[in-house]
Amino acid sequence: MTDYRAILKKVGFALVAFGLVDIAFMMYSVLNGQSYSSSFNIFAVIAGVLLIRGSLGTVRVVTWLSAFMLTGFIGAIVLIVPFLQPIGLLVAQTKINPVPSILLWLMAAVVLALLGWSYRQLRSAPVLDALKASGRSTAMPKVAIGAGITLVGFLAVMLNMTLNGAAGAKAIELARQQLGPSYNYATQSIQWGGGYGRAVVAAYNDNEIKYIPVEWSE
Repeated sequence: MTDYRAILKKVGFALVAFGLVDIAFMMYSVLNGQSYSSSFNIFAVIAGVLLIRGSLGTVRVVTWLSAFMLTGFIGAIVLIVPFLQPIGLLVAQTKINPVPSILLWLMAAVVLALLGWSYRQLRSAPVLDALKASGRSTAMPKVAIGAGITLVGFLAVMLNMTLNGAAGAKAIELARQQLGPSYNYATQSIQWGGGYGRAVVAAYNDNEIKYIPVEWSE
């Protein structure tokens, strides 16, 4: 039977390697003026080191976070990304800036694969037996899964109401007045209150992407 320590080391080394790659990619994005944020980098390295050292307490934390983030990532791709990045905008980004776009989606695929693989490894029988022997819970992290689904659902509803509502339509109308009908438009962010609104609208076609700030008074 596989020793649970071997499984922990395997997952730990994978997390350390990914964390270091994530740090390098973050530095690449910053140096090239690309926006990039991640919840991994140094945290993945620390968690990986603790798993390599055989920490069963870290197993529970990583399992919980893997379930939460895996649910959140899948939900975000299905429910949130279409509001912010219509297919046409994604295609334009890939054509105009192929390397950063491909790297970003490759990283997303790697993240999903790593989260799913880590979860399965840390829920394997040898690890669960070790947790049980140490007096720790072996229950499935249902709260983490439910929290991921709830968060994504809430964000999807809020984005739909915000970006596809009257304010979003107003922002696109103002951007279209500036650039005309030769672009497609997608609202990226909106702020409003006190009779005043501002937004950033992506204007894109096959050749270029522009991010247009607009403001209006209600």
